[in-house]
Amino acid sequence: MEVKMKIVLFAFITLALSLPAQRKKGRNGAKGAANLNQIRGNGKGLQQNQALAGDASTVVENIVAPSPGNPTKLQFRVSIPKQQNPSDGLNVLLHGDGAASFFAFPNAKQANGLNGVVVLAPNAQLKWGGVDAKRSDGPAHVKLVADLIQNVLPQMLQFDQKKVFFTGVSGGSLTLTSAMIPLFGDQFNAGMFILCGGLIPPNGIPAGSLPQRIHFQTTTDELASLKKTIPPTIQAVEDAANQDGRDLSNFTVDGSPNGGHCAFDGQGFNSGIQLMVNNFGKVMFNKQGVAGVTTNQLKSIVGNENPYQ
Repeated sequence: MEVKMKIVLFAFITLALSLPAQRKKGRNGAKGAANLNQIRGNGKGLQQNQALAGDASTVVENIVAPSPGNPTKLQFRVSIPKQQNPSDGLNVLLHGDGAASFFAFPNAKQANGLNGVVVLAPNAQLKWGGVDAKRSDGPAHVKLVADLIQNVLPQMLQFDQKKVFFTGVSGGSLTLTSAMIPLFGDQFNAGMFILCGGLIPPNGIPAGSLPQRIHFQTTTDELASLKKTIPPTIQAVEDAANQDGRDLSNFTVDGSPNGGHCAFDGQGFNSGIQLMVNNFGKVMFNKQGVAGVTTNQLKSIVGNENPYQ
């Protein structure tokens, strides 16, 4: 009997000691909660980012609270040229869910007179716009990004605020189309490169808020959920462009790459994103496709609102 009691007591103590560790796990099994007030990722990918940027630029990572009176912080990486030109612009990338494109920083290399910036979603889930399907946190998130561009980045490098372009990847594209365009599209109106995503703004697109140039890029085997949200987003952009009397040739779409979600090269997510970012100037400025990947000449969204038909 004494031996049995000792065994039971030992088991009870062992279980009790294990409980605090179990409580530290969240719903997804990860230990602890992300500290949003300090840099996350432990410098993951920075060495590769710098190699991509080359010797002409220096990749810097920082975390700041960009909005006065708002303690929420944004972590970002920026490629700062050693020889700065105040007429240069920015290409600001919002990553997809999980932040693979943040750590990859595919736009780190200066190109087309644009210096690269990539911003990390300000939540533990690493999802721009929040975790719900409507990306309800989008307005708050894009306000932070706008303030980062206006209040913080000018202290780090010279650039022309009229030449701020955006690249969205998956969830980042959802937030650009549903929140950045209606709220700040008239302010940052250079252009948006919308990759593998799109979400119609809940209150529509206000008059005069469209950027000058938008390109939607998707694939034949896009996610089923996005095949439902991208076409109405394209239609909303077309309607707003018509309302504003815009040149509709500046709003293009392509869905020809034979690949899965964001796999524009037919190989994978990261490599597909890198391919399109490498061809940013060709697509956004020249309205040309990527040889062997997309159609040679990009199509206007008019009559091509659903790229999956």
